[in-house]
Amino acid sequence: MKCTHWVFAICLLLAGYSLGYAQQATQPAPFKMREGVHNFSLQWIGWEKPGKVQISKKTDSTYAIQGEQRGGEDGTDFVTIHGTLKVISPRELLFEGTILTKVKYIFDGKVCDRTGTYHFLAKGTRKYWRLQEMDNCAGASSAVDYVDIFF
Repeated sequence: MKCTHWVFAICLLLAGYSLGYAQQATQPAPFKMREGVHNFSLQWIGWEKPGKVQISKKTDSTYAIQGEQRGGEDGTDFVTIHGTLKVISPRELLFEGTILTKVKYIFDGKVCDRTGTYHFLAKGTRKYWRLQEMDNCAGASSAVDYVDIFF
């Protein structure tokens, strides 16, 4: 009887090891963002003529991003982005860097500077990631900025 218990214990250990190995081997590969040019927009400037951003791989899960959208009657309204994107999941990005917005009729036409760490999410069936910290420097009661990076 003692032999049977030892054989059973060894079988359990081997089964657990095999199961753990199989689970590790089937982990999904990290999401790979499409490198190259993506559309980029701020709703105050408009979605009909999006700007462009260049996204390039730095490491397995981080990407450099840089670009802008310009508009307005005289071309002085803009949104720019410069920094790093970290892929949290295919629908969530963590941005570190600077986003500048300027629209003549918001925040007295001054530049709103967002420098730091921010989140972009693609909710539902959207085909873009949207900045989640939307309050313009003028404050939420005055303006909310939709800064979008398209897939």
